[in-house]
Amino acid sequence: MKKIIAIAILFLSLSAKAQSDAELITQTLNDFLEGGTNGEVERFKGAFFSDAIQKAVGKTGVTGMSVESLASKIKPNQKMERTTRIISWSYAGTAATAVTESEYASNKIIDLLNLLKVNNQWKIISRVYSRIEKTEEVTSSNPIASADPKAKGKTPAGSAAKPAPKPKKPAVDDGW
Repeated sequence: MKKIIAIAILFLSLSAKAQSDAELITQTLNDFLEGGTNGEVERFKGAFFSDAIQKAVGKTGVTGMSVESLASKIKPNQKMERTTRIISWSYAGTAATAVTESEYASNKIIDLLNLLKVNNQWKIISRVYSRIEKTEEVTSSNPIASADPKAKGKTPAGSAAKPAPKPKKPAVDDGW
């Protein structure tokens, strides 16, 4: 009986850790999206690791800019006319990846983000992005979360697609 209780406590503590990481990843993604949308420059910059890189393909080839350079384009305390959402995220250990969408009047920007957990904080370490037509959608090997029309540009915690549950192994009577 003591073994069962110990295993249950261990399982619950591991479950709580996973939930905590999920919440922290989602919070970092929301800091990136909502910080930019609402003109909260420091919140936006706080989502990134200090020397994070950003790359895209422009008219002249691959281009990049620093987080500081991108943040300088945000008008402090002015709301942008865009809606955002977290399309998906996943993680293992101290590494995570996420896909986000920012929809503007005439196009969308899709961000493919890599995050690392450093000092118990999830930070965006790299961002590659693509500007696409409003009618285009992200192609993914996994199901994508649908947008919540009630969100009104907000990306609530837990809105990312949930991974499919792992199939349970049948119980085996080992004699204990």
